[in-house]
Amino acid sequence: MRFILRTLLLLSLPLLAVAALVWFGLEPAPRIMPSQALSHRDVERARQIIARHDPRRLETGARNTLTLGEQDLNLAANYLIKTYGEGGARIRLQPDRLRLQASIRLPDNPINPYLNLTLAVEESGGDANIRSLRIGRVPVPGRLAELVLAEMAQHLLRTEDQQLFRDVIKELSLSDGRLRITYEWSPELISELKSRLISPQDNERIRSYYGRLSEISRQPGLKRRPSVMAFLRPLFAHARARSVNGDPVAENRAAILVLAAYVRPGSFSTLMPKTSDLPMPRRRTLTLERRKDFAEHFLISAALAAAGDATLSDAVGLYKEIADSKGRSGFSFTDLAADRAGTRFGEITTASTRQARRAQQLLAGPAVESDIIPKVRDLPEHMSEREFKRRFGHIGSPGFRKLKQKIERRIAACRLYRE
Repeated sequence: MRFILRTLLLLSLPLLAVAALVWFGLEPAPRIMPSQALSHRDVERARQIIARHDPRRLETGARNTLTLGEQDLNLAANYLIKTYGEGGARIRLQPDRLRLQASIRLPDNPINPYLNLTLAVEESGGDANIRSLRIGRVPVPGRLAELVLAEMAQHLLRTEDQQLFRDVIKELSLSDGRLRITYEWSPELISELKSRLISPQDNERIRSYYGRLSEISRQPGLKRRPSVMAFLRPLFAHARARSVNGDPVAENRAAILVLAAYVRPGSFSTLMPKTSDLPMPRRRTLTLERRKDFAEHFLISAALAAAGDATLSDAVGLYKEIADSKGRSGFSFTDLAADRAGTRFGEITTASTRQARRAQQLLAGPAVESDIIPKVRDLPEHMSEREFKRRFGHIGSPGFRKLKQKIERRIAACRLYRE
C-alpha cells in the first residue's frame, strides 16, 4: 500500500508543478505595458536594415552578420507580440547578457489574464544560454528553463523548422550593447521560407484568384485605365462562390493579395506561388477617383492589413508621405487617406466570418468606389517639407490630428465600413 501511495505521489508531482506554475505564474495586470504604434522612424530603420541584408546582394554560402541594438530588438519583440496578440516587451542589453521582460494577454480564463515573463540570456562561445527565467511570481532555474523552452520549441516548431534555423544561424554574440547574428545565406532559402509561410490550401486559393484576375483583365471592352471596382466586384463574387464550402476570411485575403500583386507586381512576389502555367493577366492601370496612385496606396495598404497588420500598413503609409515631402512629390493627405481607407478595407473584409461574408455580399453586387473610399481630392497634397512644417508644424500637432480625424470620419461614412 505504501509503495502504491509513493508511486501515485511521484506520478502526480509533474501535474502539481504545472498547476502551481499556472496558478502563481498568471497575474491580473501586465508588468510591461503594450508598446506604442509603429512610427515612420521605425519603418525607416527597418528599411535600412533590410536594404543592408538584401538577398540579391548576398553571395551564396557567404556568412553575413546582422547587428541589432536595443531599439531594434525592442521594436521586433513588440511587433511580434502585437502580431500574435496583445501585450508588450522590453529588452535590455549588457556586455554579455540580454534581459527580456514581456507581458502577454492570454485568452479569457478563470485564473488571471496576463502571463508576465522575465528572461536572462547569457552569451558564451557563440551560443546563447538561459541564466534565469521568471514566470509571474515563479522563478525557474536556468537549466530547468532551458529544458522547458526546448520542450516548448519541440511542440511549437516543426522538426524541419528547427533544422532550417540551425542551418541558417551560425553564431550569436553579445558585445558593446549589440546583438550580432551570423548567418549563412543560400538562394534556396526564399523558396524554403515560402513553402513554410504559405499552406497548400492558400497556394490553391491564390492560383484560383490569379486565374480569375487574368480572365477579368482580358474582358473585351475593358478600359485601359479601369476603376479598381471593375476587378473587385468579380473577384469578390468569386470569393463568395468559393466560400459556400470554404473559409470566407481566407478567400477574401487571397483575393486582396492577388489584386495588390497585380497593381504593384514586385510588392508581394515572394508570397505568390508558381503561376507560369496559368494565362498571364493583361496589363491594365487600375485607378480610384481616376488616379493610379490612389489605387496603389489603397490596395497595398489593404493587403498589409489583410495579412494581419494594420499597424504596419499605417506606419508604412505615413513613412512614405514623409519621405515624399523631402523629394519631388511632396506630402499628400490625399495619399494618406487612400492608405487609411485601404487599411480599413483589409481589416473589415477579414475581421471575422460574419464581416467577411457581409463584405462579399456588398462587393459582389453593384458596389461603387464611394462604398470603399471617400472623396479625398480636396485634401492638401504635394506639400514640400518646408510647406508642411509651415502649415502643420509636425506629425502629431493639433492641426495634423484634426485633419486626420476628418479623414477618419469620411472613411467611417463609407457603406462598407458602417457598423
